[in-house]
Amino acid sequence: MSYRIAVTSDDGKYVNQHFGQTTHFLLFEVEDDGKYEYLGSVKNNPTCSSDEENKSEQAISLIDDVSILITQNLGKKPLEICIKKGIKPVISYKAIDDALDEVINNYTLE
Repeated sequence: MSYRIAVTSDDGKYVNQHFGQTTHFLLFEVEDDGKYEYLGSVKNNPTCSSDEENKSEQAISLIDDVSILITQNLGKKPLEICIKKGIKPVISYKAIDDALDEVINNYTLE
């Protein structure tokens, strides 16, 4: 069964954005054999501001069909919302390809 992964990046090469500061999410589809394909990006309004919970909810609603979120970091509220929605957050500072390979090879979906 295939699944999707969202990545926070501003250059398309590295996981280099905090969840609350990301301007868009990169989306990938992972097949049963572990191969992945870039699907495109989703524009986001950064959530680091006064109404973090509502903006975090809005941002996560953009990626609510993903199983895993790879990000440089995320705050407590977005973490709680991800877990509640069944999205597994993974912290990484690597090149996107390396981060995807690591997640695909080391994390199991429940």
